[in-house]
Amino acid sequence: MKDDRAIVTCAAVPHPLVPLAFAYRFDCVDRSIVISGDTVPSDAIVRLARGADVLVHEALYVPKAPGEPGSALRKHIMDSHSPVEDVGRIASAAGVKTLVLSHLVPGETDAVSDKEWLAGARAHFSGRVVVGHDLMEL
Repeated sequence: MKDDRAIVTCAAVPHPLVPLAFAYRFDCVDRSIVISGDTVPSDAIVRLARGADVLVHEALYVPKAPGEPGSALRKHIMDSHSPVEDVGRIASAAGVKTLVLSHLVPGETDAVSDKEWLAGARAHFSGRVVVGHDLMEL
């Protein structure tokens, strides 16, 4: 999609159990933003986000992932989301300026501290990292 204010592009991303999932890029006059939905780490996201100002990407904190080890829930969570360290790798490979961690798994605000989320992403990404919370504005 393209008009006089924005160009919107998308890429198919892997999200097991969902036949077709997308990430979107919005290029405007003054900035570019890429938004990922649920996905495992993907070269498609790296290509789509290359040089973007902001990458909003879902993140999984593996040590506190929901479900008992070996359970169907745990397998689905692990097979369908990106560990926060991998999200940092994606942001670094894409060369984005700011990484916003969103759709955090686990989602309980006291389950994983912002400090833990930031440390995971910063292990592989040296740019600005923001831990997204409901109703946050940047």
